[in-house]
Amino acid sequence: MNRTSIIKSGFWTTYGAIVNRLFALFSNLLLARLLLPSDFGVISVAYIFWSFINLFVQGTTGDFLVYKGIEDRRYIDTTYSLSICIGMVGAAVMIALSPLAANFFGIPNLIGLLAFFAFNFFLSSVQAVYAGIMRRRMQYQELANATLISSMIRIFTTAGCALSGLSYWSFAIGDTIFWLTIFWITFYYTKFKFYLKIDPQIRSEALSYCIGSVGSSLGFYINSNSDNFVIGRLLGTTNLGYYNFAYQVTTAFSLIMSQVMNQLGISVFAQMKDDQEQEKALVRVVEQMSYFAALLFSVIYLIVDETFITYIFGEKFIPSATVIPWLLIFAYFRLVNTSLSSMLAAKGRPDINAKVNLQIAPLAVLGFLIGAWKGGILGVAIAVVVILGFSWTVFWWWSACKTFGWSLLKYLLPCFKALFMALFAISISRILPIPKFISPIIDITLYLFLIRVLLPEQFSTYLSLIKKLGHKVKMFSTR
Repeated sequence: MNRTSIIKSGFWTTYGAIVNRLFALFSNLLLARLLLPSDFGVISVAYIFWSFINLFVQGTTGDFLVYKGIEDRRYIDTTYSLSICIGMVGAAVMIALSPLAANFFGIPNLIGLLAFFAFNFFLSSVQAVYAGIMRRRMQYQELANATLISSMIRIFTTAGCALSGLSYWSFAIGDTIFWLTIFWITFYYTKFKFYLKIDPQIRSEALSYCIGSVGSSLGFYINSNSDNFVIGRLLGTTNLGYYNFAYQVTTAFSLIMSQVMNQLGISVFAQMKDDQEQEKALVRVVEQMSYFAALLFSVIYLIVDETFITYIFGEKFIPSATVIPWLLIFAYFRLVNTSLSSMLAAKGRPDINAKVNLQIAPLAVLGFLIGAWKGGILGVAIAVVVILGFSWTVFWWWSACKTFGWSLLKYLLPCFKALFMALFAISISRILPIPKFISPIIDITLYLFLIRVLLPEQFSTYLSLIKKLGHKVKMFSTR
């Protein structure tokens, strides 16, 4: 794959991810203005089950087609047929279990909400095959356009439902419209006539890959959702609303970039046949992502405080401010680690993800329970950083490096260097006797100074990129 193709695909992937996540974030923040924290808590409970059932789709059939290719028609038909089976079984299981879930959380309307999500799961299961074919073809522009159209329709539908007084039902209706739209658009772009055929040999190969991915997703699901589960069960839906609001605000950027890495990274890494080439590419990605993300999240921390939340969303969400700093640190680690997940999927080793996620899951659940008992939602947020931030990062990279013979320090040093430089810059900008609105400027200046002194090669790289960008802008403006 040539450099121009990668850059072009990267642009459209980033564009599509930004559109999807920003529109989803804007929709959620708009609803935060219109709805009560308890309404957010109810839909947060529903999304716990959506996240669980969706792990049987994310990173499975679509990624398998990216990994194996689409030259052999048997792979397409077998994967398509398996996706339909997975979608039907998953939807039926969700509907069957919805009364038990509603009774457990004491939310009768959860039955209806999960019925919506069951239908959406079937659509997402089949749509994953369409998207996988398009990603293998590098049709990222078409995928971005499909995301843009679907996201626009969702935000207007969600906002209209909320203004009509439909409360948390607005989320479910908006999501359903989104999946219907993107399902038909991506089906149109694939231009395939699919057949319900299952080749026994390919079925075994596909299921083996998918089981490894599901194992990874299952552990990731437990780690990512047990905090919501613990808060919803022990601290109530209102506290869950506060926590989920803070989570939406702090992880918006990491979710955008994670989507970019998951879609583009697997395709690019999978087509690098040389192991050393893959290793060098992964080191570069981790370095660039770490230094950029640390600066970005530090600026977000200095901007999003109680005053900001009160002005934009009202006083009702002020309790969320206490957990935002901790969740920002978690968001940083989550973003940096995304590249490793993409590389393991590209190398056909999702089982490593599964092993790490499942091993750390019991510790995470225990930590969340202790955190909720000792410190409420703040205690849970601290447990998230300690277990899913620091501990998970070290253990995950150690496991991968041990398997492939990589140098662990190559990946961990830039990750922790960037974090500590950002924390130092934040500390200085907070203690200086300056107006609050100047703090982000001081933070950025000090952080860049530290990079200039401690990492001169990295700083030179940034200057070179800025000069190239300025040259291109100048050329464009003179046309």
